Amino acid sequence: MAGMHRLTPPRIAVVDADRRVRTSLADVLSVAGAEVVGMAGDVRSALALAESAGPDAVLVDPRLPDLEAGLALVSSLRIGWPDLRVVLMGWADDGESRLHDAGVSFVPKSAGAEEFLAAALDACRCD
Repeated sequence: MAGMHRLTPPRIAVVDADRRVRTSLADVLSVAGAEVVGMAGDVRSALALAESAGPDAVLVDPRLPDLEAGLALVSSLRIGWPDLRVVLMGWADDGESRLHDAGVSFVPKSAGAEEFLAAALDACRCD
């Protein structure tokens, strides 16, 4: 079905320890036409959100509350929901780069709104 357009908006969750970042990203994605199905600020809440909301993609800051917890979250999401697309947000693509081969993409936190939206839509394979 390559080239077909999605009829429903992409369902996206935002996971970041900073409430302001979560809210800002959710606002940008919503204005752009995505359905933000929820936000979480820690690993436990993020896993519960993946279970209850069934997003197509999750934007994740892997450093919540520290890098190891965030990387464990990404691994848990990929194992528990293999079809769920994960987009990592960060200041540098350093330690997270090993996850790229596991279907995880990256967008820098310094990116503009359009880049965040493009990364989320690309992860969902949405046009």
